[in-house]
Amino acid sequence: MSDSMRPERIYDAATDAVAGRGPMNGDGALTVMVVDGQPVFGEALAVAINTAPKLSCVAVAPDADEAERLAAETQPDVVVIDLGLDGTDVIAATRSLRESHPGTRVLVLTGRSPDAPLVRAASEAGASALLTKASSLSVLVDTISSLTEDCFTLDRTTVRELCEPSLASSPSRAGQSAALLTRREQDILDLLARGVDLQTGSVRLGITVNTARGYVKNLYRKLGVHNQLELLAVARETGLLEPAE
Repeated sequence: MSDSMRPERIYDAATDAVAGRGPMNGDGALTVMVVDGQPVFGEALAVAINTAPKLSCVAVAPDADEAERLAAETQPDVVVIDLGLDGTDVIAATRSLRESHPGTRVLVLTGRSPDAPLVRAASEAGASALLTKASSLSVLVDTISSLTEDCFTLDRTTVRELCEPSLASSPSRAGQSAALLTRREQDILDLLARGVDLQTGSVRLGITVNTARGYVKNLYRKLGVHNQLELLAVARETGLLEPAE
């Protein structure tokens, strides 16, 4: 294990950063301030940032007030701030940081699953990303490097959870499947469900048997089945037919 990753170096790295002695250099490194009330997490993230290429942790603050002071001193490119700071409206703090330092991008961390109001509040406050603290340090570091002014970053799990209510209230599978069928395809499907063979069905519909077979092939393709038994089962399952009595 290298010296920079030994436990005793975690405290040193964070202490240096708070004092403004982090490894900031003139090589174009992106400077970062970490604001977190949990020292172990804040120090670990500071070390991860300092060991990443082109990143430099220049300050670690335990609360929003100290963050404002250190931001004025260090002018960080990115601020990573924990939503769970005691007694602090972090959304308001984010807005304040963005107003005081328009060029600074903010990554908000939360210990709970983000909901839509929180995502909207963070975005409207000027944050560039919202991630859970369950994210790995490598994910956080990668996100810090990719933040932009015009985009808002969320992890895939959060996006999926936010989309689920909308998907649940979207048109039913039956409605979606029905929209795929033409009127004549639905006629053929209804006849097959009643046990009418294609020869008889084509006469009733005034079409040729070959045309009727073409409609059956279309039904197979659209519903993803390979035979008439599967066709009728899937059609009933998706609500295209009345359930069998």
